[in-house]
Amino acid sequence: MLTNNFVYKLLSVQITHFWDAIKYACIQADEIDKKDQASYFNELLQALLSDKAQCFVILDEQRILHGIAITRIVIDKVRDKKEVFLQIFYSMRTVNDEETKKYFKILLDLAKKTDCTNIVFSSRNQKIWYMANLVGCKETNRNFTFELGGN
Repeated sequence: MLTNNFVYKLLSVQITHFWDAIKYACIQADEIDKKDQASYFNELLQALLSDKAQCFVILDEQRILHGIAITRIVIDKVRDKKEVFLQIFYSMRTVNDEETKKYFKILLDLAKKTDCTNIVFSSRNQKIWYMANLVGCKETNRNFTFELGGN
């Protein structure tokens, strides 16, 4: 059953009203280490306030926040293509398949409107992997890290 949630793109002047929720969503979705949070959020706030990043919120009819997504329009310099980069998607509750398709359509519309050729994102979250498969995304790479320690 599709819920009566609405997706709004925040204007830069609205970011401060949602800043605490944005920070919470980013910490949860991006799993940001405490030591990296200051620089992460400084860069993100600058990007959101200068419209280099976009923030979308999901609100219900009572204006209760149910989810947050942050996107950026980026250039893949190797392939010389413009892409929508989904930096984070965080939901305060479980998103069903119909909602997943609805929210992905909004990303598709953004990509088309901005003349992008792809929507790209990465995640360690298996629920996001499921959602990606549901809407027809294909896996293009995997990232690996070897920490040397001491830093």
